[in-house]
Amino acid sequence: MAHDLTDHGATILRYKGSDGRLRVSARHLDADLSTEDVPAHSFDRVEKLKAGEIVEIDIDLLPLGLAFHPGEQLRFIISSRNLLGTLMPGIREYVGANAGTHVIHTGGEHASYLRLPLQR
Repeated sequence: MAHDLTDHGATILRYKGSDGRLRVSARHLDADLSTEDVPAHSFDRVEKLKAGEIVEIDIDLLPLGLAFHPGEQLRFIISSRNLLGTLMPGIREYVGANAGTHVIHTGGEHASYLRLPLQR
């Protein structure tokens, strides 16, 4: 009998979709490695936000090979914590030191989008 790997919902029984993670303070892009389709972060600096500061970030989602059919839906979740939990039983989930309110700006001058490749 198969059981969930974590208390937070990661399971071997049900694929929950692609995953992408990025701390806003690690948002700096490597201009040489980034392409129009795939951002590459340098991870060579920490750029903390100032109170009220709004910045643009690019988050690369892990590639996946799924076909979506007419009428099916995508669900896009943004969270400040790992919703899948740890991947190994017995290992505690990492909890970051950041605290505060997370604000996501969308629409108008802060247009947001999800780019998906289409195969015809």
